[in-house]
This record gives sequence, C-alpha cells and structure tokens, in this order.
Amino acid sequence: MEITISSRNLELSESLISTIRKKINRLGRLNGELTRAEVVFYEEQNPRIVDREICEVFMDGRGRHIRCKVSAPDAFAAIDKAITKLEHQLAKVKTRTNTRAYVKV
Repeated sequence: MEITISSRNLELSESLISTIRKKINRLGRLNGELTRAEVVFYEEQNPRIVDREICEVFMDGRGRHIRCKVSAPDAFAAIDKAITKLEHQLAKVKTRTNTRAYVKV
C-alpha cells in the first residue's frame, strides 16, 4: 500500500510517522482492495478549542473511497481515533459487499 504522510505547519516526529505507517498497513491487510492512503495532520488555530490536533485520512483503491476526519489533544490520540473510525467503515463496506452478493436474483 502506498502511504503519503503530510502536515500543515507542524513537525511530525519519526516515532509518529512509523506508528502511522504500521497502523495504516494493518488496515490495508483488512481490505486488500485499498491501494493508496493519504494522511494529513494540521493544528487548529483557535485557542478555545481543546482538541487541536486534526488528522484526516483518505483511502482509495478499486473504486472504493474511504475518508475520516478526527480531532484530539495530541497526534497519537488522533491517529488512534482515525484508525478506529476507519476499521468501522471498512467492516461496513465488507458486509455490504457480502450481503449484496447473496441478494442478487
């Protein structure tokens, strides 16, 4: 799986980048159709917002497009929330395709 990690006005540590790669690769094994993932981090500038770190993940391949956007107090928590959301979405896609195969008449 091709993984692109970027940030806007933020510095990402090497440990965060390796964690992202490891977790996104695990998601790629759940659904073999996904070929590309793009992860974008940025920080909310409003000082009143508590969850300032925002993580957006776009995954696509073979006509499937999955996207999620989460916010958290730090980047590691944000990627954990994003992975949880993506796992749920991938499970929905998988069951949807399986049930449609049985419904065809």
